[in-house]
Amino acid sequence: MTFDTLDLRWESWEGEEDTVLVLVNGTPLVELVRRWEDVAAQATGERSLAGSYAGLPARFAAEIQTAWLGGSGGRVTLLGCECGEPGCWPLLARIEMDEQTVRWLDFQQPYRAKPEADPLNPQRTPTPFWSYEGFGPFVFERAAYTRAVRSLGQPSTDS
Repeated sequence: MTFDTLDLRWESWEGEEDTVLVLVNGTPLVELVRRWEDVAAQATGERSLAGSYAGLPARFAAEIQTAWLGGSGGRVTLLGCECGEPGCWPLLARIEMDEQTVRWLDFQQPYRAKPEADPLNPQRTPTPFWSYEGFGPFVFERAAYTRAVRSLGQPSTDS
C-alpha cells in the first residue's frame, strides 16, 4: 500500500500569530481543498469562498495534537477561516486510526453541509450544499503521522 504523506510546519506572518501549514503529499491542504471546492462554489455563485481557509493558530497547538491524535471517529477541525477565527469557516474531517494507519475522510464545510430551507423564512433561498464525496480519503502511515503531529509541540525554526 502506498501511503499519503503529511508534513506540518509553522508558518510565520509578520505581526501575526504563527499558523500550521498542512501539506499533504507536498501540496498545501488549503490548495487541494480550493481546487475541489471551486466547482461547487462557482455553481452557487460563491467562488470567492472556495478555499477560504488558513492553518490553525499556534495558540491551539495542544488542542490540535489532542484532536488529531485522538482518533475518536468524530469530525475535527483541520483548517480554520482565513480571518484567523477557526470556527468561523472551518474545514472538518473524520480521523480514523488503527494500528498501522490514520485516515482523513468524510470532509465537510459545516456552513455548506446540507441544503436546508429556513423554516422562519420559507421564501429565503436554502444555503447551498457543497459535496466532498470523492475528496480523499487521505491515508497516512500511523508512525509517520504521529511524528508529524507531535512536531507541532516544538518551536518553529523556519522563520
